[in-house]
Amino acid sequence: MDKKGQIWVETVIYTLIGLTIIGLVLASALPKINERKDSISIEQSIDALKAIDGKIYEVQAARGNRRVVDLEIRKGLMIIDMENDEISWVLDSSFAYSEVGLNISLGRLNVTTMENSGSFKVELISGYNVDIRFGNETVGTKAINSAPTLYNLIIENSGVSDDGRIIVDLRVA
Repeated sequence: MDKKGQIWVETVIYTLIGLTIIGLVLASALPKINERKDSISIEQSIDALKAIDGKIYEVQAARGNRRVVDLEIRKGLMIIDMENDEISWVLDSSFAYSEVGLNISLGRLNVTTMENSGSFKVELISGYNVDIRFGNETVGTKAINSAPTLYNLIIENSGVSDDGRIIVDLRVA
């Protein structure tokens, strides 16, 4: 009879030891997994902004040119700043893409990592020499949030502004 009780006690102890080891492995590996996921999200955001940049360049050829970008925003917030003619993407991250406070230039795209209460905030900014508008609005900002579905971002050449710059109108269909 004593042997049956001892087997159950040993089984419970071995199970607890196994669960403790699994917990320790997860506790040490999970931060690295999250950093890698954030690194991939930042790279995807950079690729998306480069695709938008390419389409903005293409539509400048003639008035009425229109291109559509299938835009996936899984993480972060895309901001269209009509006053400064910039498109930016802001992500909260556990991964420091660059040295904190240092601005890195990737062509027309500038990447800055800032500290944000224990984590990081990565800001991708692309500035333009054209008149960027959203829905033909000329002032303010428009934020596009993360979503599980794709956005269809329409980029269109709407002519020339009063100051002689090409008007590039963006909108979500």
